[in-house]
Amino acid sequence: MVTRNGFSVAVVVMVNSSSKVTPANQNVTYQLCQSSGSGNASAQNDQGELDWSESIKGVLLGAYFYGYIFTQVAGGLLEQRLGGKIVYGTGMLLLAVLNVLSPVASRSSPWAMFAVRFCMGLVSGVLFPTLFGIWGRWAPPTDRTTLLAICYLGIPLGNIINYPLASFLADELGWEYIFYIPGAFVAAWLVAWLLLAYDSPATHPRILEKEQKYIEEGIGTKGRQKPTVPWLKILTSPAVWALVIGQFSSNWGVFFLATQLPNYMKNVLGFNIRTNGLLSALPFALNMVSTMASGAAADRLIQSGKIPKVWIRRGFVIIGFAGMVICGVILANLSGCDPVAAVSLLCLTQGFNGLTVAGVRAVHVEFAPRFSGVTYGLANMAGTLSGIFAPLLVGFLTDNYPTPAAWSTIFYVGSALQGVGGIVTAVFMRTDVQPWARGEGDGELNIEDKNVKLAGSKDLVIANEHAEVPTMDVEMPSTKL
Repeated sequence: MVTRNGFSVAVVVMVNSSSKVTPANQNVTYQLCQSSGSGNASAQNDQGELDWSESIKGVLLGAYFYGYIFTQVAGGLLEQRLGGKIVYGTGMLLLAVLNVLSPVASRSSPWAMFAVRFCMGLVSGVLFPTLFGIWGRWAPPTDRTTLLAICYLGIPLGNIINYPLASFLADELGWEYIFYIPGAFVAAWLVAWLLLAYDSPATHPRILEKEQKYIEEGIGTKGRQKPTVPWLKILTSPAVWALVIGQFSSNWGVFFLATQLPNYMKNVLGFNIRTNGLLSALPFALNMVSTMASGAAADRLIQSGKIPKVWIRRGFVIIGFAGMVICGVILANLSGCDPVAAVSLLCLTQGFNGLTVAGVRAVHVEFAPRFSGVTYGLANMAGTLSGIFAPLLVGFLTDNYPTPAAWSTIFYVGSALQGVGGIVTAVFMRTDVQPWARGEGDGELNIEDKNVKLAGSKDLVIANEHAEVPTMDVEMPSTKL
């Protein structure tokens, strides 16, 4: 996360912001927030060395996702053929090298930087499927949720660390170090990975025999199945499209902030780079808390059996998306300049976004347990599209008029997307096993039945169809997100 999102902080100081004002509106003044500085365009410029327009910045901020969307399935295939240790370690090494090359590429031309960011996306797209393949060999069903939860804390935690760190480096050492220092961190991590990581318990030289037996028996290495994927039925299922649209709408808020929050903090709220980084981390901190809390709450409600599971999921969808829409509309209509209110609303938006995880992503293993990797892959590809379109939208709307009014339009567009996405998801989502997802002998089995518990019932565990996943039934408590 640090290597991926550091560019969104770097770009606000590496680019000469006067380049965004064209001759058509060069004399137009716009008001920045009084509490953090005000003035016209020329008075507020940071004299960065690069001459990129807002539209070019938008393309470059989305370039990572152009590559990321293509290589997710490839990660599972490579992990099966070469082993997770090599694939994941090599991917991280290439990611660090490309990140270090970013200053040279950006000074060469914006399209050289586009190529670097695109390649970083290609490499990163391999990493998550590879990780799930590794966990498929290492994490027994009864421990899988805890292990994946700990692992996934790295996503919001990376953002929480990234923004203050990148802002500090830019302010103290120069924007180039936003790319150099994380590369050094990855190099140090790679040493630990090579020494400690192994593809499976059977290949680990220091594992206890008892521990190896526990893991392998829990996973159930016998009886693996690779059913034929009913692509036509999946692609024509309203329940699948509900999750695809839901993840696109939910990820819009995440990727919009990941790529554009430092830009908004500087150009509209007027915060300096140090304060910018600290405040940009706050929404992701609240997102992490709400995601964990909503997962625990959803599990508790499901275990009680008092409310149908589908309505528990729908409840989190409705609350999460409705909250994001309300916050977005208020942001778009803030009268005058109120940085405190703006930052608070951005934090609340991500807090509500965290609730949607309990309502959307766990459904994959509930309505299509045999093909949850396929359905999650489709939804994750749709979610990645939001990382492409959000920067393009901001670049298009703010290129000639980088005003609070332009950002108001951006918030309206985001609220509309999230409102429509929330409605479609809540109406069409299902938690009962769909007919095309039933295996032989399943009959009319309904996943709501209390006596059926799926091994490793967690959406992110089976996030790629190539990860080795147990097919046996295991009696276990409902899992958390």
